[in-house]
Amino acid sequence: MPEGPEIRIMSDFINQNTKDKTFTKLYHVEKGNIPHEQLVNSEFTIQSDFNGKELIFSINEKEKTYNYSVFMGMSGNWKLVDTKDWNSTKYIRLRCDSKCGKSLLLYGSYMGPKFRIGGFTGVKRGPDIVKDFTNFKSNVENNLHKKVFNNPICEVLLDQKYFNGVGNYVRSTIIYYMDINPFLSARLAIQNHTQLLEMCRDVLITSYNLNGGQLQDWQNPFDTDCTKFKEWVFYQKGKSVKDSTGRTFWFNEKWEKFNIYQKCN
Repeated sequence: MPEGPEIRIMSDFINQNTKDKTFTKLYHVEKGNIPHEQLVNSEFTIQSDFNGKELIFSINEKEKTYNYSVFMGMSGNWKLVDTKDWNSTKYIRLRCDSKCGKSLLLYGSYMGPKFRIGGFTGVKRGPDIVKDFTNFKSNVENNLHKKVFNNPICEVLLDQKYFNGVGNYVRSTIIYYMDINPFLSARLAIQNHTQLLEMCRDVLITSYNLNGGQLQDWQNPFDTDCTKFKEWVFYQKGKSVKDSTGRTFWFNEKWEKFNIYQKCN
């Protein structure tokens, strides 16, 4: 579930809660909250960044830096707890113990988080839409001739090679506020609606500013209110249909007559 805005929020949470702390141990924790492997056993600091749906988690030792790519899955999240109480949180994947008696935890149950030093093999991500909008826009416009853009815009918006950070609720919200036919080919949608790429950026920023997609399993780690977000987001509203990838997509019912999936649902 966590999409671009939620990854950015979790990165903020990590940075805010670790900037004044020195850590001494990093554990990889297996199912059942069993510390499986001690990855680091020396003093280090922590820093985080975001790249679309990918969270970058950096361990900075005195002379070395290790960058972990973290994919949050459907339920991944972070929290800061007293080290003595670390085991009261279920489904932990990473545990970082600090000198001041606090532990930073990466946890998640259903289709939970995964991590890997240096990034995931074979994953191709385009430029981050928020941080690098100019290159994001060029990457899309320079590849419009490719076959993938024959597909409907509602599906292509999920392609992380071009729309890094856009997930299920974000695509529905982009299309709703852009007020375009979701079943139009991506090429025509982008060519005929010149503000579409800007809307991708604006929806991601608005979601972040409204505390992120607190839907289903994910909750903002800052424990903030989500009332305004739920009023704004286009999710479980209007009509729904499963696209060719099996993902449920919500859209304005006025586009139902163009629904190319109706015979398959």
